[in-house]
Amino acid sequence: MVVLRFLASLFCGAALTSGVLAEQPREALEARLSSDRLGRIESGTYLAGDRISFALDASGANYLLSFSGSPEFFVLHADTASLGGRVLKYDTGETALQVSGWGALTLYTDNNSSGLPAVRTGDFTTPAYSAVSLNEIQDVAAENSSELGSLERVAISFNVEWATLATSGQARAIALDALENVARGIERFCRGVHRHDVFARRIATVTLAMAGRPTVTLEGKNLFVTFDPDLGYEGRVSSRSIAFAIGMLLSVPKNQS
Repeated sequence: MVVLRFLASLFCGAALTSGVLAEQPREALEARLSSDRLGRIESGTYLAGDRISFALDASGANYLLSFSGSPEFFVLHADTASLGGRVLKYDTGETALQVSGWGALTLYTDNNSSGLPAVRTGDFTTPAYSAVSLNEIQDVAAENSSELGSLERVAISFNVEWATLATSGQARAIALDALENVARGIERFCRGVHRHDVFARRIATVTLAMAGRPTVTLEGKNLFVTFDPDLGYEGRVSSRSIAFAIGMLLSVPKNQS
């Protein structure tokens, strides 16, 4: 009887040990999957489809995206996706990047709506805003007006509330960024013949002003754009959002060229 009890105890112990060992890999797998559900995104430089270079950097709960050859930084907002992935969207709501549960990135562009796989190629940190003077902003405003007139055949002037920028370097830096985004957004909107003609008839000036949040409105023939210097990159509207807002304000559908 003692031998039987010993054997029974040994059998139960072995069964318990086997169960624990079987449970450990499953728990480890579940923990890994739970971690992967965050859709890990690593800051750095990337190459998509062997031809599009871009950089990605974390900015609080959001991310900053910039393309090689362009000075603009787009603020991307993260949203959850299936199988633990995430979707990074522009301020227009359009998808910029899809991130799988295990971290694979896919870039979406206007010319590649089906997406291009992207691979990390190096490290990257978003540069700080450079100091600018009022004269520099005035020069850029004049240059933008001249370039839009000669390249896009759009007669438009830029107005800035200069007095509010006189004492704040941060405000001047964000104002310059916002001003350049507006010019890029107008150029983007005017690529189609119909859209160009509607813009030329309906908008004559752009006014840039500080406010509690970034907005784009239309007052008569004046496109009124606001920015919030306290929010950094998130305090100004992107060129994509400028083009989108102009289309909405002028009742021109996005797919109408």
